[in-house]
Amino acid sequence: MENLLNKALKVADEAEVYMREVFNTSASVKMGEMKGINSEKKTEVALRIIRDGNMGAAVSTSLEDDSIIDRAVIALENQKSEAVSFPNENYHEVPTYSEEVKNMSSKELSQLAFDYYNRLKEAGPDIKFDVKLQKSFKKIHLLNSTGFNNSYDYTNFSLGLNTLTDKGFTGANKEYSSAKLPKVSNESIQNLIKRHRLGDHPVSLENEQMPVIFSGKTMGALMLRVLAGVNGENINKGISPVKDKLGEQLFSENITIRDDGKMPYGCNSCPFDDEGTPAQNTILYDKGVLKNYLLGLSQTKELDLKPTGNAFKRTLFSKEIEDKPSVFDSNLVVEGKSKSDAELIKNVDRGLLITGVMGAHTGNINQGDFSMNISSGYLIENGELVGEVKGSMIAGNIYDLFQKVEAVGTEYEAMRSIFYYMGYSPMVLFSEASIVGE
Repeated sequence: MENLLNKALKVADEAEVYMREVFNTSASVKMGEMKGINSEKKTEVALRIIRDGNMGAAVSTSLEDDSIIDRAVIALENQKSEAVSFPNENYHEVPTYSEEVKNMSSKELSQLAFDYYNRLKEAGPDIKFDVKLQKSFKKIHLLNSTGFNNSYDYTNFSLGLNTLTDKGFTGANKEYSSAKLPKVSNESIQNLIKRHRLGDHPVSLENEQMPVIFSGKTMGALMLRVLAGVNGENINKGISPVKDKLGEQLFSENITIRDDGKMPYGCNSCPFDDEGTPAQNTILYDKGVLKNYLLGLSQTKELDLKPTGNAFKRTLFSKEIEDKPSVFDSNLVVEGKSKSDAELIKNVDRGLLITGVMGAHTGNINQGDFSMNISSGYLIENGELVGEVKGSMIAGNIYDLFQKVEAVGTEYEAMRSIFYYMGYSPMVLFSEASIVGE
């Protein structure tokens, strides 16, 4: 890395080299049979250079690829991207790594998949199951010309437990994601099976307003829009509805949202972001009051604010490396006035528990709009789940919906945002939402 940095400095005033080594192994057991075990190994390199106040960037798969310098120069000369000097700050260590996950062999991973499958089958012998898991190990190293030269190791273990319908489609599911192996309780398995059996009792809804509970996982579809609102890039562009609204009560006082890059063993925890800014625990909404935006270095000058450690080489649809960092979440965490999950459901006379949606990427995300098909949902009547909802949608705007938060649950789930996990949330009860029936 030092060699590439020194070569880049021959044509630039400042330079930064980012390298990520990735090792992934995944396994799947479907209806008692191993359906595949796959491995992936790759090296990703990104170079950023600054010259005469402009920045250029390029990516490669090798430190030996000198063409990355020429491509970064071309980008600098043609894209005219205003530069911010690279940082060199002290940071605190963050638990991001599990030796157990890193060293797990393919054989051990496949055996673990069967172990989960057998637990499911023991609890529901008449049900078909699909178990998917993946372990990841990454080594991230960042070097720049201002003296920052640090690295850290990262592991992630993701687990999906799925029931299958008679036609082979996914029924109920439960997902886990963290740096360590998850603890799957017998109660969680029983709840999964209970929701699956509700598929034998399909129900249809009319167009109506009703209380809605979003599961922790499904909250990711809504939090994607919350994230867009507090994204410093969108604030600077003037396309966020919360621009110039710091200190205002925008959501219900029953909800608090923060972004915690320092969470021990979180799904996206890190000691520093992909620019070298130390990870932070940033309160975004404190009891519904907007407190902060998420910022990388390039958003701070115009807003006269400090970076929050949220610049990552990622896109909306993947975690593949980008040539320059963009503003994203680390570990978004939803908190608030809490009740047990069972109590949340028990207190609803007629409403809907949503555990899966399709179309999270559609609509005007930056403005908070959503219109999503309910792929997995259950009708609540008199505090009981009575059947699986078919053919319905939910639509609205988060800046209206989040004013109607009544309470949150106590059991946290990994939130999924399209193709990656974005943090953790419990169930959230909204007093009213618009349901579009068949």
